[in-house]
Amino acid sequence: MGASQGVSASERFAASLRERLADDAGLLRFARLAAAFLVPTILALAYLAFGTGPDPRHNWLGDVMGSDLAQVWVVGRTSLGGRATEAYDLPVHLQNLAAAFGPECRFAWHYPPVFLLAASPLALLSPQGAFLVWITLSLAIFAAALHRATGRRDAVLIGLAHPLVLCNLAYGQNGLVTAGLLTLGAMLVDRRPWLAGLCFGLVAYKPQLAALAPFLLLMTGRRQALAACLATALALCLASVVLFGLAPWQAFVASLSETNRIILQEAGAGLDLNASAFGAVRLAGGSFAAAWTLQIGASLAALAVAWRVWAGNGDLGLRAATLLAAAPMVSPYVPVYDLVPLVPATILLAIAAHRAGGLHDRERALMLAAPFVALLRPAMAATSLPFGFLLGLATLACIAARALPRPVPRLGPAVPAKS
Repeated sequence: MGASQGVSASERFAASLRERLADDAGLLRFARLAAAFLVPTILALAYLAFGTGPDPRHNWLGDVMGSDLAQVWVVGRTSLGGRATEAYDLPVHLQNLAAAFGPECRFAWHYPPVFLLAASPLALLSPQGAFLVWITLSLAIFAAALHRATGRRDAVLIGLAHPLVLCNLAYGQNGLVTAGLLTLGAMLVDRRPWLAGLCFGLVAYKPQLAALAPFLLLMTGRRQALAACLATALALCLASVVLFGLAPWQAFVASLSETNRIILQEAGAGLDLNASAFGAVRLAGGSFAAAWTLQIGASLAALAVAWRVWAGNGDLGLRAATLLAAAPMVSPYVPVYDLVPLVPATILLAIAAHRAGGLHDRERALMLAAPFVALLRPAMAATSLPFGFLLGLATLACIAARALPRPVPRLGPAVPAKS
């Protein structure tokens, strides 16, 4: 009898949860409650578990402090010492990493020299100080962008509760900065085009995600924003030359073939990390030819969708969401943490849906999938199914279905009335 009551209680709870999530207001209440618990948890993990440890260069989990940020700190130190080109000499770079953090710290440096402008100031701090400053700056930019885009504090909290935010904080990655700058640029492009172009241009450190914005600005005739974008990118390049010389750029260009080998051919970071169309085929065991074929097709489709939405001058939020969702689709290498632009894209989609009368079933399913993003990489590794790419594809498809104008049904020729 007790067991049956227990089953009945669990069934009632499940039914109540389904009922809560079946309407938009219930889904929003659930998201707010989840965010109220998750945001403090994420911040505690980031600042305490990942940001402190038994020694200045390792956290309490035993990992290198900041993980991916560790090599940013090392490259910043060598750049300040007049040895910026060492970042692009893989054997020397690995030696520098091992000397600073131990032999378990092994990363290849693939960023263009403009990122030295950020790496060098961080290297003036201790590894722990650099990590804490970086994640604080990342959170501030991302939260400010969400607030600018939505004007709602609950939307900011819900965005910060997303698993991809914790993923970026744990690694010390720059995905939150990238997503924040792209969001700000897309939301400012009409009212403050020069500032929008500045935001887009600052993403030059990650050209594979930065490329879509200037393309859209060019194709839609937004000349002021395009000029500001190109001027900002050029200024960053010139500043890196002035501060570090031309040699790092020469070394960067020479290292591109090695970057292609490590990232795409050998999948040095793991096949389960790459959430692109190219990565989806390789994860499934497909050939390089098939991977490039799907990637080119996905890139062209994403470009076409983004261009149509931006050329239509429709809803600003949906326009921004399209850019954010399409940007990762264009690149053949999209580490899971670089899917974080999908977070503001999904929130902007939800707000547009609310204004238009409510979420469609497919959009609600996309919102409910958000917590499971925490399992993306292990699920991809266990099943060889490209869940990361499918998430990006589903997000862009939902946005496109709402943002693109629907074709007007053609009527047949009028039948003359009988006299």
